[in-house]
Amino acid sequence: MTATEVGVLLVDWENLTGAILNRGMLVERKQVDDLWTYANRVCGDQLHYKHMAAAKFDPTIAIAMRDRMIEPEPVESRKEQADILLTVLAMDYLHAGVSHFVLVTGDQDFIPLINRLHRDGCKVTVVYGDARKLSGEFARMLESPGVMSLDIAEITPLTARQPDTGCRSLLGLLELQRRGHILGGREKGDRVGLLAQWAVLANTDENGYWSLVNDLTEKVTRPNTAVRGTDGRWVAQRRDRTYLHLTPDRLSDIVAIDYAIRQISGRLDGVAVGRFTGPFQSDDGKLTDRVVDALQAVGHIRKDAKEAFTIAEAPLQLGYLEQLWRVYACLTAECYWRRQSGVPYNQLESLLNKRGIGQGKESRSVGRIREAVSYARAAGVIDTVVVDGSRQVIAPTSPLTRPFEQAYHQLYRLLADRLGQPIPEAEVLQAMADADAAKAVPLFGYDTRDRHRVLRVMSQSRLAAVRDNVVVMQRHAWGESAVGIRR
Repeated sequence: MTATEVGVLLVDWENLTGAILNRGMLVERKQVDDLWTYANRVCGDQLHYKHMAAAKFDPTIAIAMRDRMIEPEPVESRKEQADILLTVLAMDYLHAGVSHFVLVTGDQDFIPLINRLHRDGCKVTVVYGDARKLSGEFARMLESPGVMSLDIAEITPLTARQPDTGCRSLLGLLELQRRGHILGGREKGDRVGLLAQWAVLANTDENGYWSLVNDLTEKVTRPNTAVRGTDGRWVAQRRDRTYLHLTPDRLSDIVAIDYAIRQISGRLDGVAVGRFTGPFQSDDGKLTDRVVDALQAVGHIRKDAKEAFTIAEAPLQLGYLEQLWRVYACLTAECYWRRQSGVPYNQLESLLNKRGIGQGKESRSVGRIREAVSYARAAGVIDTVVVDGSRQVIAPTSPLTRPFEQAYHQLYRLLADRLGQPIPEAEVLQAMADADAAKAVPLFGYDTRDRHRVLRVMSQSRLAAVRDNVVVMQRHAWGESAVGIRR
């Protein structure tokens, strides 16, 4: 055997798995085994070197690599490209006399390497994850004489992901956000373990997590995200954020989940099936089943001996929306007062502490406020940017807070002629109920408790004053920005 008979397999694992997930398919251990088998065959059973580059390898993938003696090549993060690392390896093997390179990638950054290998007389085989995602330049390069290419699906069968027909996956990711977990980026705080515990994922294989994230989230690019530099100062960098992709149906499910957990939290004796109100009034049972299944899965509720659903852990009287509305309203109102797009990040907690979040003695607790801020960041209700070299917090548009903003603007319109005047609270609540009477989806909520919640968030955010059963709608630039308002 001569050195020229030796082959090498170089896998850009992040690029491959991303392409597989984008096709709606699962990432599985068998794909590693089949890649090795294929590469060994095309190299004439002389595949002597194998490398896979990625930020992290899931347990089942790591076992497959160990079984096939594939060397792991870690990179700094999921965002870092593996092209430089694998190119350096390829050049080392080229100078060592290796003649056949099997490259697994769809990244056009590998074009110079492929051209160099081809020019030096090497055999080059390229395996890509999704032909639809290849750039035009990369696709044309693959058609060059002497370059063999094929789709990963021609090597290993791909298994379609099964869609989640309930709320369990949606609530699983939302609950992670409520706990302050960032859905994108590196694993922190055992996201995967929690989802497996809740039976959202079948196991702790992180590929299942990224498959779920690919299904239910979207990436939002922030061009001036605040990142601490090596000198300790804040600098602006372009970063992607991963948030739930909230279609109307998913947002409706979150509203139902929010209502159900608040209703159960408010009843010591629990709520029996068929007794849920609000968005469940015209339910045929399907919505109740989805919501109850999700809340039971994450451990918030349980069924007692009387077949009623009761709280299984600390009550969630604030549900999933009020704390987000409060953080958003506080920040947005302050920005309008200051006529600025953001406020210093270190001032946000103190602003919230002035009037608290929710009700009761815990409304101004440091723990509740910090949890709300952490939740708002993870959910995309607030974000940090760099303004004039300082770290500022802003309130981007979010489907989760749009219902509150619409309710505030509508109430501002309804009371536009009585701004600054005391109005009986009962009259305001009735005006809110009347405005929703003809709507299939109410703007102010399903009942008096919901309408009180809107007023509470407005009052805590200095948009209105509510005391002694009297409401005073404050004149505010945010309210004036509503369509149809005139000074």
